[in-house]
Amino acid sequence: MRRAIFVFLVVVGILALGLRFFLTERLSSESPPGLEMQLVEYSTPSSPMAQLQGSVDDLSRAALQGQWTQASLSLQQVEEAWKMLVPDNSQGLETEREIELTIQNLYYNVWKQDEQAVLATAQKLTLLLEGLVS
Repeated sequence: MRRAIFVFLVVVGILALGLRFFLTERLSSESPPGLEMQLVEYSTPSSPMAQLQGSVDDLSRAALQGQWTQASLSLQQVEEAWKMLVPDNSQGLETEREIELTIQNLYYNVWKQDEQAVLATAQKLTLLLEGLVS
């Protein structure tokens, strides 16, 4: 009788630990609310704005996969695409300054290898770019 109770309790304990581990793994793999990756597609795929947004999307994907070298290369493409969009003699509108500051923040976050900060900053950059288009 004692042996049956002991075996029953061991089996229940193993099941409880297994269930707890399964639920913890499942919850930790979900992204925090508000940091979902939002991909934006523009009408002409070869436009400079589409190239810029594609580089931002590549940066976000690389950060999610922990590929920081690829994220750094994508960030360089973001900066190059941005420089092609903005004329050198522009007076520096506030939005342009904010985009340049956001790109600098992206560099910092990639160097820190902070996935959540990269995603949040990339999302901010996407919203700023959408503001330029509309």
